Amino acid sequence: MIITKPSSRIRDWGYAPGRYPTGPLNSVLDVPGVRVGQVDVNDDENDIHTGVTVILPRGIKNTVYVPCYAAVHDMNGMGEWTGLHQIREWGFTRAPIAFTNTVSVGKVYDAIWRWISKYLEEDGHTGMEKFNFIGFPTVGETFDGLMNDIFSSSIEDHHVFEALMRAESQESVLEGNHGGGTAMRSHGFKAGTGTSSRILKDVDGITYTVGVIVQNNYGSMDDLQIDGVPVGKILKKSQQQETSAAPKAPETGKAAEGSCLVLIITDIPLLPHQLRRIAQRAGMGLSQVSGHGVGRNFSGEFFMALSTANSPESPSSWDGNSSLPPFLESDTVATMKTQLIDAVFTAAAEATEEALLNSMTEAQTMKGNGFETKALPRKKVEELLQMYGRGYMRHIETPDSK
Repeated sequence: MIITKPSSRIRDWGYAPGRYPTGPLNSVLDVPGVRVGQVDVNDDENDIHTGVTVILPRGIKNTVYVPCYAAVHDMNGMGEWTGLHQIREWGFTRAPIAFTNTVSVGKVYDAIWRWISKYLEEDGHTGMEKFNFIGFPTVGETFDGLMNDIFSSSIEDHHVFEALMRAESQESVLEGNHGGGTAMRSHGFKAGTGTSSRILKDVDGITYTVGVIVQNNYGSMDDLQIDGVPVGKILKKSQQQETSAAPKAPETGKAAEGSCLVLIITDIPLLPHQLRRIAQRAGMGLSQVSGHGVGRNFSGEFFMALSTANSPESPSSWDGNSSLPPFLESDTVATMKTQLIDAVFTAAAEATEEALLNSMTEAQTMKGNGFETKALPRKKVEELLQMYGRGYMRHIETPDSK
């Protein structure tokens, strides 16, 4: 059962991470061409609360046809995100990306393969010709087994196909209890899906976007911090005081969860070695929220960064009939000057931090599978931000307010 409550994004709670401005949606959808589709699966009677999120870096029409340079980084590898070996080997991806729960990875992977095959056939490509355009789907997981009967493996083909269809028209990323994040938890509170973006400019005034989408399911309550305020420790102490004299409450599950998926998409021209460095900086965003509690043994923190700026791996003229190509061909690509990459590092870290917090502030209290996970208490968090004077936006004096 989902219990509704008023909720909003972290900026509405008073904290705006970092220095760079956001895009108009403050979402990965601010990156031109990116599409996201989500499906929630909720069945209270059977303790089913799960879902799937699909991300199409170049939209429905071009994601399969036009690869994106990409790179990945594992902070701690206790989990699964399929297709990463191809990205490490070739430096690009050309398939939908999906987030779901731990046991549904194979079913989502298979459904995406068959969707790609059907899509190519409908476009006139048949037989082995389809392999000119096929790349391995990248499907990541986090564990939602506390509030979802995970071993029922409730994600089916039609959920994946519906998410892909929704990606054509979905106007926003649904945060908190939606998509693959439906039943996820973080720092002892309800979490799930989150997103954010940052805007950067080049020397000629051209605007670029760094977008992030996360599936957040990691961290213990003791580690949670917002703008440096030890929110988790304070709330935990308050909870202990409140429950010491109260009747036994519903089981709230284990203190710590495992795994966080971070996908960074940008239209900045970057090559795989640069994108690998960008992916690593997602860890900086996680550490802003979780301090030293990032990357623990039973947690899987997987990060991917990709760029839509170039169109690598254009089709060659080789017919494939000889054992080795009889000639060489080249693609022309652009790349950002590495001396200036610190701005992108910072933007990626900021957007990751904000996406993680949005996944919690937009989440709603949920009961399922014999457990209850409460939403992060907005009033108490706002009071703490005010008390510590740490970035509470409504009370920061600006030159215009004097």
